[in-house]
This record gives sequence, structure tokens and C-alpha cells, in this order.
Amino acid sequence: MSISVRFRTLFDFVKSHLFQVNLFNAGTQSEVIIRGERRTTRLYVILLIISLLILTLYYSVISYSQLVIIKSPTIDQYYSVAEYISLDCPCSTIAIEYQEFVQIEPHYHELCQSDFVSDEWIETLLDLYEERWDKSIATDFAGLAVFQFRAIRSLCQLAKDRIDDDLQLFQYTYFITSHLISQELFLDQISSSITNFINVTPKTFLRTLHFVQDITAQSLFMTGAASPSVLPIEQYRNRLYIDFGIIPYPGNTYAFADGSTCVCSSPTATSCMGPVTFGSNIVPGFQTGCYMLSALMNSTLEAFYNQTFIDIISSDSGDTFQRLNSSNPNLKFDILLSQMFVNVWSNTTSFENYFQKCAPTLCQYTINQKHNLWAIILILVSLFGGLSAAFRFLTPILILNVWPIISRMIFRRRTQLPQPVINELIPGNFHR
Repeated sequence: MSISVRFRTLFDFVKSHLFQVNLFNAGTQSEVIIRGERRTTRLYVILLIISLLILTLYYSVISYSQLVIIKSPTIDQYYSVAEYISLDCPCSTIAIEYQEFVQIEPHYHELCQSDFVSDEWIETLLDLYEERWDKSIATDFAGLAVFQFRAIRSLCQLAKDRIDDDLQLFQYTYFITSHLISQELFLDQISSSITNFINVTPKTFLRTLHFVQDITAQSLFMTGAASPSVLPIEQYRNRLYIDFGIIPYPGNTYAFADGSTCVCSSPTATSCMGPVTFGSNIVPGFQTGCYMLSALMNSTLEAFYNQTFIDIISSDSGDTFQRLNSSNPNLKFDILLSQMFVNVWSNTTSFENYFQKCAPTLCQYTINQKHNLWAIILILVSLFGGLSAAFRFLTPILILNVWPIISRMIFRRRTQLPQPVINELIPGNFHR
């Protein structure tokens, strides 16, 4: 027997038995009822198979959301799931000091760490002042350098103390987050806070300094180095002004080596300044005037990059002082002061330290994924019982109530079809 014949025989056998299957056997011998039960069985099986196929296709195509929870996650576990947008990690500590994860360090201008703010340099300038004060003119370096460099040292120390205080205040400020934020957002927020600190601190410092300068200028207070320029009171004792308690201040006139002149009167006192001289030479970049601090703000440190000039100044002291060498010699002092003598701010921010201090108790996120084969099988198995029961209930109703209607409609349609006309040929003459 050939394979095709065997296959055909097997197919006919299975077909005949399938058509004989009766899952709704009520035990009756009525052929009509049995045919109805078999129809019900076939409809039941067809509906069940179609439903299972539809469910299989549905669960194969759709994805579902699954909540994943990691308890007491480590930093490595966090990094592995940080890409999920739905990631949520509640912090066990919501207020964390900046010092726990941020380190800020100012790198000061070399001036504030140089020999020119040392006690030895100040003593050298003081000796020079005491030696020549009664012989010097108002613009002589020997008569004013000790005061200028004392001011420089004080400003360096004042700026450093202010930065230390503000930095400590910043470090003790709390960074508050109830949930762990992403590394990118964390670094952006901390960078913004650091930038704001670096910008605001010098402004606050300068605001105080400018306030003092304004008070000094408006009150016409003279500095110690400029006191010889004030006219003696005795000149006015026999004049009318003394009767009214008024002693006029006509203002000292400065004549500078570059040919410029100015008067220390109220409208021009803060802008009255010019070059400093040492002997017959101009000290490059260094200025003096009615108010030493104002003149210092307009000065540069160009001369103190010249080792020869420094050696001449300190020749009588026996000490050796090193010149400046690693910064811009033409940078004005007011620029340095506006930066609080800081060349560069360095900072390090550690997300790992922030994570450790936040100490999330858990991290949870949702993922969308497809059902695998075993999951689909389990779903179908779990639904099979319900589908089977539902179809066992519905199919008899459909066969008993709907099938007769469908049968009548089919029968009626068949009876309405036109019957073919058959012309029967009768032997005889075809022509008359």
C-alpha cells in the first residue's frame, strides 16, 4: 500500500471518528438528539480552538509592565538600572550636608603666598620708610610702600578668611532630596550651586570694601601716609573761619612724574592718583594718590616681576626676596581683588558619596516585556477551564436556538433558487 493511500485511509478514519465525537452525550437513543449533540460538540471544539488561537496571538504580540524591586541596592546595582525612566529610589536620609560629597578648593594668586606679604618684607619696607620719610616726597616709594604692602597683606588675609567662612557655611548647607536623583541631574544641580557660590562670594566681599571706601571718601579721611599733606590748623587760628568752628581743607596738590597733577578735594579725591617714583625713576605699574587704597586698586604688580628692582629695595636688609613669576604682570590689583585673589577654583563632586549618604532602602522600576512561550502556555492553561465552562454553557443554547433559524434560512434560500429548464427533444419532423 502506498504512502498516499495510507495517509488517505488514516485521514478518513480520523475524520469519521471526529465527526462521531460527542462531548454532550445525554444517553439518549434518539438519532435527532445525537446529531444535535454532535453539532454542539463540533461548535464547542471550534469555538474553543479559535479562542485559544486568538489568545495565543494576543499574548504573543502585547507587552506587559512588570514592577522590579531591588532592596538595599548597591551603587553598582543602581548603575545597572539607572537608564530606566521609571526608576524610583526613596532616600533613608533626605538632608545631606554638601561637605559629604563636595570638596571646593581655591587656588590663590601667587602674590598672597609670596615674599611680599611676609614679615621680613614688611620690616624691610618699614626700615626704608624710617630712613627716608623726612626726605621723601608724596610720590616716593620709600614713603608709602610699607603702607601699601601692609594693605595688600591685610586684603589677602581678609579675602582668605572670608572665603574660609563662606566655604564652611556652604559646606554645612543641606542638600535636600527625598528620592535619589539621577547622576546627571545631581551633577547639574551641584555645579549650579558651586557656580553660584563662586560668583556671589566675591560680590559680597567687594560690596563691603566699596562701602568702606565710599565712607572714607565722603568723610575726607586722610591716610597716615598722606597726613603731611594736610595744612596745619595754626594757619587758620587768626582767621574768621575759626569763629564758626570751620577749618577748611583746600586739598593737597599732587604733582606726578608723568607730568599730571591733581588736588585732594572732595570731588576728585578718589580719582587723584599717579605713578610712584623711586629716586628719579618711575616704579612701573605702581600708583599713589589721596587715598592709597584707591591708588592701589589702579596699580599693577609689574615692578615686582623685576628681580633687579627688588634687590635694590632690599639691599640694606640682607634678606633675599623672590620676584613674582607665574601670573600676569599687567593685571590690575582691582581685578585680583574682584576675584578675591583666587586664580582657579577646583572642586570635586562625588555621586557615590551622595548615594551612600542617601542610602536608599530600595529601588523600584517598571519594565515592558513580551510573554515567553512558557508564560503563554501557563496563561492558556489558566484560562482553559473558564473558556471550556463558558462554551459548554453557550454552545447548547446556540445549537438549540440559533441553529434552527440558520437552517431555515439556508433551506429558504435554496428553494428560492431558479430551477434549470430542460428541453426534451421529441423525435419527429423538425420542419413543416
